[in-house]
Amino acid sequence: MFSRDALFSILTVCIALSGFASAQSASPNSTSTSTAATADPTSALANLGEFDYIVVGSGAAGLVAADRLSETGKKILLIERGPPSTYATGGTLGPAWLNGNRLTRFDVPGLCNQIWVDSAGIRCNDIDQMAGCVLGGGTAVNAGVFLKPPYFDWDLNFPTGWKSGDMNSVTDKVFARIPSTDNPSSDGVRYLQEPYNLVTKALSAVGFTSVTANDLPDEKNRTFSHTPFMYSGGERGGPLATYLETARARSNFHIVTNTTVRRVIRKGGHVNGVEVVATASDGKTGLYYVTPGTGRVILAAGAFGSSKILLRSGIGPQDQLEVVRASATDGSTMIDSAKWIKLPVGYNLLDHANTDVVISHPSVKNYDFYTAYNNPIPADRDLYLNNRAGILATAAPGPNTMFWESVVPSDGLPRQLQWTVRAEGSHNETGSTVVTLSQYLGTGTKSRGRMTIFPNLDMAITGNPFLTDASDTEAVILGVQSFLDAASTDDSITILHPAPGLTATEYVNTYNGPRGTNHWIGTSKMGTDDGTKGNGTTGSVVDTNTKVYGTNNLFVIDASIFPGHITTNPTAAIMIMAEKAVENILALPAGAGTRY
Repeated sequence: MFSRDALFSILTVCIALSGFASAQSASPNSTSTSTAATADPTSALANLGEFDYIVVGSGAAGLVAADRLSETGKKILLIERGPPSTYATGGTLGPAWLNGNRLTRFDVPGLCNQIWVDSAGIRCNDIDQMAGCVLGGGTAVNAGVFLKPPYFDWDLNFPTGWKSGDMNSVTDKVFARIPSTDNPSSDGVRYLQEPYNLVTKALSAVGFTSVTANDLPDEKNRTFSHTPFMYSGGERGGPLATYLETARARSNFHIVTNTTVRRVIRKGGHVNGVEVVATASDGKTGLYYVTPGTGRVILAAGAFGSSKILLRSGIGPQDQLEVVRASATDGSTMIDSAKWIKLPVGYNLLDHANTDVVISHPSVKNYDFYTAYNNPIPADRDLYLNNRAGILATAAPGPNTMFWESVVPSDGLPRQLQWTVRAEGSHNETGSTVVTLSQYLGTGTKSRGRMTIFPNLDMAITGNPFLTDASDTEAVILGVQSFLDAASTDDSITILHPAPGLTATEYVNTYNGPRGTNHWIGTSKMGTDDGTKGNGTTGSVVDTNTKVYGTNNLFVIDASIFPGHITTNPTAAIMIMAEKAVENILALPAGAGTRY
């Protein structure tokens, strides 16, 4: 694992926090040519109202930001492109057996995997990856894994002002609201524990030790734990049940759903509001303005969503802005190219590189969560409905075990590996006794990819983010071999993948399984190196106050601003980041600027 002393040998010295630019000092890095000036394309759109803060996106970061900003008494608008999700938020989607029980599919932990086979009206339809476009974003549809990041995730990845010592108080804020649990069933019984018993026995035989993950978040080398979740009372819980609920109780907080933000409306570096388009009959189309001179817009639509809004707003690399200008949808109304702000939006794309190992053992009996969606076992259904207990109160497909290891490949820089153990097959293994162990390559990874926009304005990954660095690949191989060594201590474990006779090196180098984990980050990187000075292809997109370079009142608060990947599943880290970002934004002086 990374020692505190070792950090100083691999960290670079960061420049101090950059100041908050005024409207006059915001200087976009413009192109050399300009499109012809046109009349204001938004002049005929309906004025939908004026707010002090507009938050775009209701995922892990957006819910935190909207709630904390609403505590100030300022007028807040939260915009979500999708529909409500949980019952408490007005959601209605779910199987018939939930009818009359004040539950939707999003409330029940054991139904979370259904999105992989039934995502209509839930999945974002404009990106080439799985993402939730519903109220709550990923926190409404994911498995609810909720891990405190280790100190070195902040110290290695983030600039000055965002180191582990700066993040302690905001970490406490998040976990005071969502304490997490590694035993979510209300009856106190741990369900589907055979994979845990099997795998941890093998790990213990080679020196791994047991920890409670969120009690000892820094212990991430040769340790294992029951998985902590954000669930509460046998239901999903998380920010939808906490941050959103306290925000909704305030009269100054407003929310619209089924409404997508097309772009921000700006004059130079000052944002006047957002243009929105209804995605359903109850959505809104028109313009929401921010308070002249003091209003702010915060993009929290995720690594894909926020990047798309920036590009459609004339903020990004020139090659991508040219695509938007040539599009049939936006071309005629796009901001004049003389006002383009060239920033490296879409570069620095990261995801946890996934490598699955598959084993089998006669003690394991998998549960059919997919069948349970419409036809649960009656006893399991009743136990859940009556007591919020049983296997349906736990995440599908039983990702109840995690373990970690730090490895050092030949470049001398440590890499963090996290393994998640779940009771289902992969690599076309479908037997009832199979277990998949998914290795995630996190902190220390050097590999980066790129996300771009297409002429139809869909977003896609066009630069491979997985194992493009030789030492990253070596780290993955070291991790696979380490587990194989542990498994070899138990003759009753059958290794299905890697196939018999295949070495760890051969397996990783010829791997044909799923590489992604949908933990996308990095496309609007935070840093002190102003990206407008790098011709839109290098540097950072936001400063250490999360303000977009070249603007004075536009901010990004979501996974896209992470400079590098972290060890753990990112939901808790994103919320911690959002708490810190709001503190920074509220400490800034109001920017100058007028609407017209």
